[in-house]
Amino acid sequence: MSANKFKWIITILAILLAVYGLIPSVLDGADGKLDRNVENYSGPTVDWFMENGKALTLGLDLQGGLLLQYGVLVEEAVQDKLERMSDDLEARLEGENSGVEVTTEHPKNTNYVDIRFKDPSNTTLITDDFMSFFPSMTQVDMGSGVVRVTMTDDYIKETKEFAVTQAVETIRERIDALGVAEPSVTRQGQNGIVVQLPGLKADDVDRAKGLIGQTAQLEFKMVDDDGTQAFFSQFQSGGLPAGFDLRRIGDGNLSVTAKDKDALIAFLETKIDRNHAIGVQYHPIYENSLEKTGVDPEASYWKSYYLFRKVDLTGEYIQDARVAVDPQFNKPYVSLTFDSRGAELFGDLSANNVGKRMAIMMGDEVQSAPVFNEAIRGGRAQITLGSMEGPMQMQRDAQDLVIVLRHGALPAPIEMQYQTVVGPTLGADSINTSLKALGVGGLLVILLMGLYYRGSGMISIGVLFLNLLFITAALAALGATLTLPGIAGVILTIGMAVDANVIIYERIREELHRGFSPYEAVRLGFDHALSAVMDGNITTAIAGLVLLQYGTGPIKGFAVTLLIGIGSTLFTAVIITRLIFDTYGAGRSRDVEKISI
Repeated sequence: MSANKFKWIITILAILLAVYGLIPSVLDGADGKLDRNVENYSGPTVDWFMENGKALTLGLDLQGGLLLQYGVLVEEAVQDKLERMSDDLEARLEGENSGVEVTTEHPKNTNYVDIRFKDPSNTTLITDDFMSFFPSMTQVDMGSGVVRVTMTDDYIKETKEFAVTQAVETIRERIDALGVAEPSVTRQGQNGIVVQLPGLKADDVDRAKGLIGQTAQLEFKMVDDDGTQAFFSQFQSGGLPAGFDLRRIGDGNLSVTAKDKDALIAFLETKIDRNHAIGVQYHPIYENSLEKTGVDPEASYWKSYYLFRKVDLTGEYIQDARVAVDPQFNKPYVSLTFDSRGAELFGDLSANNVGKRMAIMMGDEVQSAPVFNEAIRGGRAQITLGSMEGPMQMQRDAQDLVIVLRHGALPAPIEMQYQTVVGPTLGADSINTSLKALGVGGLLVILLMGLYYRGSGMISIGVLFLNLLFITAALAALGATLTLPGIAGVILTIGMAVDANVIIYERIREELHRGFSPYEAVRLGFDHALSAVMDGNITTAIAGLVLLQYGTGPIKGFAVTLLIGIGSTLFTAVIITRLIFDTYGAGRSRDVEKISI
């Protein structure tokens, strides 16, 4: 097989693949909208193409979507660090010094922790060697058995900066896992985050907002089974606010319930001691109890659990999380795999609490509260989700929980500052303007190339259409989202493609002026122009790679379009154009006497 035949086979296959890749976009856009809904056509063939192919999608600037702006409560991140530091200080002092009685206290909205010793002489335990374990804290002696340690200003600044940076990355990973096409998550100012979700369906808006704002970390706490009955029994004779009830929940234990989650927690937290905590779980009541559809908000309520405050295990030890289905009951659950340290901790926790309930929590919400029937070794556990929920809701909740577990908790709470749904009107205007620019630019290029380079110019025009075909097909195949900057990238690519042809044709003209035959001029022109064409496109590609690596949202969309365009331009200008010359033009034979250039 000759080299030209092989090149033709590659070219024809590329054209067929491009046409195949664009069929879903053509079907989708037949009604004038690229919205992933085919309205003008139907049938098994159409369904097959839409299921097995990818249609072009439009960005927020072209089709509308959801725009959210959040503020990261960085001060909360500092306070959380100080709370953890307080617990660590107390644990290390008691662990290293048997018999020492010490308590630590971090007053709210301060940047210090007070260490109180029952025996004032034990303040000498706060040595430089001990403080080396807490390099972010500085020591201030207070006297009377109290030592105050203060967080340094540099560490406070570092904590706040990390909170915003980590929040941006965590939100981006969660949205990517949710499957939103070409989302944009960018930092704004010192503490702000702007989230753009193009083409988001109305049904997914609340889900996306809930997933973005989930700040809680997975925690395992033991339920105080021995104290539960006594704690909730105090309300049997009354004392509950209006709207609160005392019920026996599914396991037969007493529980105070209410429709307002925050009010329920606030009321019960005033009744507990410092060693206990309150957890809550939503109990939906369905209008159709058999199929579990149509939640009745008036009848549904939150139920409470009486927990030990101590956190026995956290989600930081989780190595993997995924949705699985219980074959016995055909219900989804979340399967957890711990790392080696987590497996050891979980095994000891289960062995020491056989017959007792463990609450698996996200923040103050109890996801499930299973009973340890035996010691569980091997590092595996599962979270069963809301047996009171319908199957579709259970599946969605399981998927959302897995997303949060895999990508971690937000380092600080975030507060929604602004929300708006961007309509498609701006997008329609922008598309029309951009398409006009593309059409006018393309027409001018066709006229220029046809008039100036005559027959050879017509070859470049045909190849230019193939270039656009390959670019749009590649964008669709990659699932890329077309934005205004992306359209700008297509227009720029047209200019670069023409530039490559101009370089080649001018070299051919130079060789003709030097007295070479059309056959030799074509061969030498392509060979000598190759380095210039490659240099120009490679340097542009480097810039595109930088934009792809460090850009976000529309900038990244521009970079993707640009890089695809560069690859397509090199293929069409260097290979296909040369192939046409070698097959039908002056490059096919030494006997050709003229070339239209």
